Amino acid sequence: MNAYFTYQVVGFHGNGPVTYRLALTAVFIEGLIFLLLSLTGMRQWLVRIIPASIKVASGVGIGLFLTEIGMSSSGIGLISGSPDTPTDLAGCPAQYMDPVTGHCNSHRMTNPAVCSYSRC
Repeated sequence: MNAYFTYQVVGFHGNGPVTYRLALTAVFIEGLIFLLLSLTGMRQWLVRIIPASIKVASGVGIGLFLTEIGMSSSGIGLISGSPDTPTDLAGCPAQYMDPVTGHCNSHRMTNPAVCSYSRC
């Protein structure tokens, strides 16, 4: 959740559609709700009703996310989503591609076609 808020919702250095203040307020309220659920005992009830397949899938998703970060930050260059963040994926409309570097300047993830930075 933190990486999603930081890099996708707020954007790199705050250039996204949501301000840091609003995103941190949402995280604070989420923490208060989690604390309330823990104090009332409802958290354990919610954990019990989640199917085992969802619990396993969540662990696998977190593992794949950490693998993506490791593959992009290790210097091997297996995954290169963006020069700024490893979680920034393709989907850039062609008119916002920089013809010299091939990087997307704006409107990331607004194109349904997933493409690399060298072509769209």
